[in-house]
Amino acid sequence: MRRLRIARVRAVTGAFVAAGRSAESGRTPLVAASTELLGVSPAIVRLRAELATIARAGFRTVLVQGESGVGKEVVTEALRRSSPRAHCAYEVFDCPAVPEDHLESELFGTVRGAFPGAIDKRGTLERGHGGVVFFDEVAAMRRDHQAKILRAIEGKPFRRVGGVASITVDVAVIAAAHEDLAALAARGAFRHDLYYRLVRDGVLVIPPLRERREDVAVLARHYVSAVCGRDVTLEPAALDRLRDYDWPGNVRQLFTVLRVALRIEPQTLSADLVAHVLRGFAGCGTSAAPPPAAGSAHVAGAAHVDTCGSVRTAALGASAAADEGRTYAAYGATLDHIAEGDVDTATQRRWPGFHAITARIQRRALLDAYEAAAGNKTAAGVLLGFHLSPGEQHVPGQPLTESRRNLALRKFRYWSSRLGIAASLARRPSQAALADLCQPPQPTGDGASPAAAPDEP
Repeated sequence: MRRLRIARVRAVTGAFVAAGRSAESGRTPLVAASTELLGVSPAIVRLRAELATIARAGFRTVLVQGESGVGKEVVTEALRRSSPRAHCAYEVFDCPAVPEDHLESELFGTVRGAFPGAIDKRGTLERGHGGVVFFDEVAAMRRDHQAKILRAIEGKPFRRVGGVASITVDVAVIAAAHEDLAALAARGAFRHDLYYRLVRDGVLVIPPLRERREDVAVLARHYVSAVCGRDVTLEPAALDRLRDYDWPGNVRQLFTVLRVALRIEPQTLSADLVAHVLRGFAGCGTSAAPPPAAGSAHVAGAAHVDTCGSVRTAALGASAAADEGRTYAAYGATLDHIAEGDVDTATQRRWPGFHAITARIQRRALLDAYEAAAGNKTAAGVLLGFHLSPGEQHVPGQPLTESRRNLALRKFRYWSSRLGIAASLARRPSQAALADLCQPPQPTGDGASPAAAPDEP
């Protein structure tokens, strides 16, 4: 069994070496772009060697770092396919895409009854048992969540949400980040112990495309031949234009530029066409746009490609750019500063956060339903649809069963407690009760107002 694994690792590693040699000789293999580590630059050659060494020795935790668009997922897939766990389970955990209050249930799993609507479900770690778990953009996690992940990847037992049984898994972890985790740890924005755990078996740093310009032509030829699947003439001047650009979006931006250009002119990639498409990225990052062609008007715009492949050009005139600049200036911070997390107090008041806005809307809906139901929590839950299962439609005229009424009441109480308004609802009289209190006293039969009843001894 061990000999078979070693042979498999050598075979996959040999494929990457062959790909690198064919790229160096100018011949690009016709394979899928998602599995290629192409390039002839010393940085990519060194990266391929480091990847093969880590995969051959086996790993438990590896950190992949690089700017956005450099191909962190490509390196991750290459590392996984080169490892002894290539044919085992593979799970991807997209850290920014998972809501903060759902992280534990998605990562560790749930048991039925843990919360309303919870079912018995395996989490990402359980599904990846024996294989590889990829944490994409791990720096986006909160510090308290980082502590929970640290415990899990160290092999310590954990429990599902609402469960009592301890679970231990055997997973290899690959974490990716576009930020410098060492710098974040030094500033206290990332846990030191998790950082040292992630880099235990190696760090693969992918250089940006602007630092390996000799790879631009290799990647362009590969994209045209492997992805387009047809003969396209690549003019040397066009490749020079691509090589001279700074590529703030790295390989992803390069492929986008090629896709846009080849949809405009499917047969030939010329220097003028490349300059025309690159002009649409003039406002991206800090790289300088190529000079406009002679006799053409320079328009600051952005070229976009939707999923259907249609090209849409959104022109941003000087007045629009000025208005946008005034908008961000009114917030007291530039767009770059906001993207780096430097947000002032005025901007935070204007944008309190998606989850805070959502919670505010949910509180308002609960209060309105409570008022409309005259303080009846079961009726309020029915008004909010808590008696229905996800995707189920209410049938008018159909009487509610006792179980559905109980479900509406339980969910209303749960969300009232979770959103922090349960105590205020208990002290909050309904509108009907307030209306009764505001009614003037009714006269008695003899025309006199009823006297207050004396206190009983």
